[in-house]
Amino acid sequence: MGVKERKEREKLQRAQDILEAARRVFESKGFLNTTLQHVAKEAEISVGLIYRYFESKEDMFASLALKGAEQFDKDLTEVLKNGLEKKAPAKEVLGQTAKAFFNFYSPYGEYFDMLLYSYKGLKEVQIQGSTLTSLMSVTLGSLDQLKTFIVASPQFRANNEDEALKVVFLLWGMLLGCHKLFDGSGRGQLFAFSQEDFISQVIEQIMVGIAEPTPTIDSPKNSVSISNKGLSI
Repeated sequence: MGVKERKEREKLQRAQDILEAARRVFESKGFLNTTLQHVAKEAEISVGLIYRYFESKEDMFASLALKGAEQFDKDLTEVLKNGLEKKAPAKEVLGQTAKAFFNFYSPYGEYFDMLLYSYKGLKEVQIQGSTLTSLMSVTLGSLDQLKTFIVASPQFRANNEDEALKVVFLLWGMLLGCHKLFDGSGRGQLFAFSQEDFISQVIEQIMVGIAEPTPTIDSPKNSVSISNKGLSI
């Protein structure tokens, strides 16, 4: 290994060490209470050295979120691949996808929360553009994988990519929102239900729809009602 390659490797390792130190501090103190001085102390380096790798603590948040998104994308690839190879029911595959999402979001959720907040005022925070671009690219890749699976599955009423994408965003949005109902242990914060049962109910709602089928012309009036068989909390 040449000198240049060795230095580049050491630089990448230093950046990873700083990120791991930042992760520990963020988890113990929270984002708002964390300063670069805290991270520097945890990593046993100077604040000035941090600036050689990251522009701000928001930048470290974004980098951590990117690592998480990349891991989730790998997990999702494996779930969908196994589902297609085994010709598993779509409900089962989506259930496994939801579990993978929850497993991913538990340790990385707060980073994504910060990024969503940051998107509203990018002029006020300092995050490397390449990091945000990579994060968006990885996330869109995950969504595209789900879209491809839904188009290929005969169990969905998605006849084209546009319809499949609507299902993807429905699933993604529901998972993002549902995660907020649980604490780190997987127990519902507001209601007495388990995460596993809740995920099952969410997937059931997506598969069968929330509303009852639209009545035919010969059906009695006022026969349409909202189903209460699914998610009952």
